[in-house]
Amino acid sequence: MKAKKNREKIMIFAPIALSAFILFFLIYPKYDKIVSVLRTARFDYLFYSLFFANLSYFLMGLSLWETLKIMRYKISVSSAWAISLVSTSVNYFLSTGGVSGFAVRAHLLAKRKVPYSICITSSVVLTVFIYLVLDLIILQGFIHQFLKTRDLTNQLVEGFIGAIILLGVSMFFVSMLYHHHFRSTWAKRIYHMVNHVVYFFSKKEIPREDFNLFELQLNEGITRLHEKKYELPKVVGYVTLDWIANILALYFAFKAIGVNISFSKLIVGFSFGMIMTVIPILPGGLGAMEAAMAAAYAGMGIPWESGIVAALIFRVFYYIIPALTSMFVYLGLKMSEPGYHYENLEKKLLKKSHHPGGTDYDI
Repeated sequence: MKAKKNREKIMIFAPIALSAFILFFLIYPKYDKIVSVLRTARFDYLFYSLFFANLSYFLMGLSLWETLKIMRYKISVSSAWAISLVSTSVNYFLSTGGVSGFAVRAHLLAKRKVPYSICITSSVVLTVFIYLVLDLIILQGFIHQFLKTRDLTNQLVEGFIGAIILLGVSMFFVSMLYHHHFRSTWAKRIYHMVNHVVYFFSKKEIPREDFNLFELQLNEGITRLHEKKYELPKVVGYVTLDWIANILALYFAFKAIGVNISFSKLIVGFSFGMIMTVIPILPGGLGAMEAAMAAAYAGMGIPWESGIVAALIFRVFYYIIPALTSMFVYLGLKMSEPGYHYENLEKKLLKKSHHPGGTDYDI
């Protein structure tokens, strides 16, 4: 048991240590220049950057709220926002420790009487739309940059190829949503591929009955979605506004340090940074995202130290502050659950005051 806990701690803290190591070697060599850039930052633009970062999470909540409403399961907008904030923060920072944002979202929704099949479907649908819209924005950015410069650099070629591949993957999953036979066929193939990988590493396999239950729940949720498929553009609209707010948070981070950046350059650098966030070993791509953004912007003529400072401001406003806020929001969500026992919390707090140690708020 102790060895298992130690392994879990290593899985959580080792990636954070690796990210800190990367950031140290990014910042330390040009520490003086980075500090001088930070000293010139304008607080009004910093406020705008923080505002749009928070607006992005609110729009995430609206997209979840609208998706659930389409499938005839209504929760409050505030609950949808809080669940989106907490699950996204967990997904960014703790996924390498074995904690999934989806699992947290499903748990919090289930406490609000939302069936597991609806949790699965809403998560799949939102993930598909999130990456589809992102791919279209990235592709548009690269095309705009090429038309503006007429210079087909290696960076642009790589970006075009990556954007087209990602768009193809997104369209593949969109097809799975809308075609039952196609979805059933590929779900089985993916199940067998995943099983081969799982068996290679653990000598175990995912039980067939677990896959059948998952497929049944997914189909049930998608059937409900198809009944009101003409309302899905609202979800796509919220997702699009979410990405726009996300990008504006980075734009005003640049404005805060006195860098006027064009839309195409902003999108190109942003896209390289977003690709780094999916690296599973690093929490939210910490370190890798900043390095990729700074390198991409430096290749387009923006000073490296300005690129790294803008990326760090974006990191703090879009990742760090929401993650800290989500801890208190999670406690609020737990206390607002039906059947929450306040007297148990009071007893635990009283016990803690007499016996110092960890307090379990998951009652």
